Amino acid sequence: MKLDTIIPIIRKLEENNIMYSLGGSGLLYYLNLVESINDWDITVDCSKEELLKALNGHDCLELESGDYPFASQYRLSFETQHIDFIGGFALHAEKGILQLPLERLGEWNGIHMASPEVWYVAYYLMGRQSKADLLLHYLQNNACTINYSLIEDLLKSFSLGQELRQSLTSLVIEAKSYKSSD
Repeated sequence: MKLDTIIPIIRKLEENNIMYSLGGSGLLYYLNLVESINDWDITVDCSKEELLKALNGHDCLELESGDYPFASQYRLSFETQHIDFIGGFALHAEKGILQLPLERLGEWNGIHMASPEVWYVAYYLMGRQSKADLLLHYLQNNACTINYSLIEDLLKSFSLGQELRQSLTSLVIEAKSYKSSD
């Protein structure tokens, strides 16, 4: 996947003041965890109508977004460009629906990158264990970059199962112990 396919779309989001972040395999590629990008997964914080207005002139296909384990508000796709927009990013967790925040790690070529903590949880809940493991190992090996306040916010959700809760708690402990040793 080439960046030149996504840059004009990102500019449209920014011109319309739409909060977004790039996650999925784009995030994994950015973190040097995979060698290629499968598609562009962009989470947005706006209504479907606002997004469609911003993307005026592009043919969007509305896809199923509530099919288990997904519980997002909506999902739009530019199939030929392999770009998916996810509005109100949410997934079914063990004890209910978990709303995933639109958090940003940084920028890559002018594109706001998603939080690895959020996408670790997302991949875990999607049952995509190999990708979840890649992000978990990344976070464990980069304790200095862990956003432990974000994880603490995720841990406030009653929908998380015990295994995921334990994993997130251990990341918070690692991050805090790293920061206290500075």
